[in-house]
Amino acid sequence: MKVNDKLNLVIPITEGPPVVSAFHTPISREVFEANYRILAATKASLASKGLHYQAVTGPQIAALALKEEGRKEAEAHDADGDAGATQLLEEMKRLTVVLAPGDQGWDKLPVEAAINADVIDKEDWEEVAAQLVFFTCHYWLTKKSDRRGMMDTTASLLDASVTHFTVTDYCDSLRTSTKDADSTRKTSSVPS
Repeated sequence: MKVNDKLNLVIPITEGPPVVSAFHTPISREVFEANYRILAATKASLASKGLHYQAVTGPQIAALALKEEGRKEAEAHDADGDAGATQLLEEMKRLTVVLAPGDQGWDKLPVEAAINADVIDKEDWEEVAAQLVFFTCHYWLTKKSDRRGMMDTTASLLDASVTHFTVTDYCDSLRTSTKDADSTRKTSSVPS
């Protein structure tokens, strides 16, 4: 039996209760290859200021650094735009689902739907997007044999976790509190 080596990232967005999280599937190899220059430049930019800066500040500003590196890349080729940085951020958003407690367990919401429903706000998403860029730079710019260790290390910097579960399996693994479960806990056969 082969263990699923497809790993996903879960980032808590709110401390809760209830905890709202972002479930992210890493970008594909093809998307990485189309964007490797700006990802490598982003990682290098963050690393150039030292390990402490990269580890502490990097997760908060990585999306901004990606946009800046995209603009620099476009300018170097006498082009307008951001060398695909905006498209890459949109792809990361597409690969992310917001998990929030709902009436029937865990709701799995696209990012825009979660913002429109006031489950998270735009600032929450910008923080998550920065963390996803930081994670993506480290994930794809590490050789395959070291990727799991890098994922775990990077996730720990983000107070996140790595899982092999799909989003549905992950939600099924979470504890949910229902009215029936709460009423069962309140009922006791032990006299008070």
